[in-house]
Amino acid sequence: MAEPLRVIDFGCSQPLRSQTLWHAIGYGVSAGAAGALSFTRPAAPYVCLGYHRGIDEVDHDYCQANGLPVLRRMVGGGSVYLDADQLFFQICLPARAVPAARYHALRMLLEPAVTAFRVVGVPAALDDDLEICVGDRKICGHGAGQIEDAVVVCGNLIERFDHKRAARVLALPDPAQRDQTLALMRRFVAATPVDPAAFQAAMISAYAAALGLSAVPGKLTGTERSAVADLDEKFSSDSWLVGPAHPVAAVRAGPRARQVKVRAGVWTLAAAYDGAQVAASVVRGTVDRVRLRDGELNGSIHQAERALIGIPLHSVAQVLAGFGDPGRRLAAAFASADPGSF
Repeated sequence: MAEPLRVIDFGCSQPLRSQTLWHAIGYGVSAGAAGALSFTRPAAPYVCLGYHRGIDEVDHDYCQANGLPVLRRMVGGGSVYLDADQLFFQICLPARAVPAARYHALRMLLEPAVTAFRVVGVPAALDDDLEICVGDRKICGHGAGQIEDAVVVCGNLIERFDHKRAARVLALPDPAQRDQTLALMRRFVAATPVDPAAFQAAMISAYAAALGLSAVPGKLTGTERSAVADLDEKFSSDSWLVGPAHPVAAVRAGPRARQVKVRAGVWTLAAAYDGAQVAASVVRGTVDRVRLRDGELNGSIHQAERALIGIPLHSVAQVLAGFGDPGRRLAAAFASADPGSF
């Protein structure tokens, strides 16, 4: 007889509980509870930081003024906006049941979600970057991590998506970067307005079949209920929200770019160097849009911007070298970006 896969539907959850419930399952599975596929929908909008992300990535003044709580999760990924138009799912298994290599673990735990999307009529695919997409548009955000001896992958069905608010909650002092980030979100992040009940049913069938488990209605164990209470307190603390300290050696010297990932291979940057300022969109390694500022470029600003469109990121310095000292300053600002940080 197949081992059980607990299916737990938490319904609508307040922002804090929409995070602490599935984290608690991680502790329960680590302690020996059966694996679980859980679902929840936020009862109110909020913002959630990935474990390693800086608290300064979020515009806290905007969030406070608009009643948006800011929470930090235990798994990776960027700063994201969540609301009631997104149905979240979490698959949690003992670490021993999952491949040790991250790539293979993610593929194993995301492919059933792709199957479920297809069942409800969405022509989804898991691309080479392990993102669930339709064409070049991401339709499902995901995060993954390990909680003690349990592996968890989270994702979402996006029924509608407020691109404007998703960009606005980010701390982006450069208006040009904010505009470019919003434009890329609208271009590369898509909603799939399918019947959520049908999607949930398809998810249960797909995960049970792919994992060779028997889907059964489940509930939290005693260990998990205790963990919820502990996590409610932990996730509400200022020290947790601030996040882990980064070693001094890990802090790069010199100028640093403000970077925002929209999807794999698609991101924006804003950076400054010695009075020169850059805001740019990068799509698959090439400059897609750019806004340059340098007082000494005078009438050559638009010429320099046009020269960069469609240029591979690694060739930017060569192109800007033709614009003298201002070009070299702008190239130094570009060089402060770190594509590998994604």
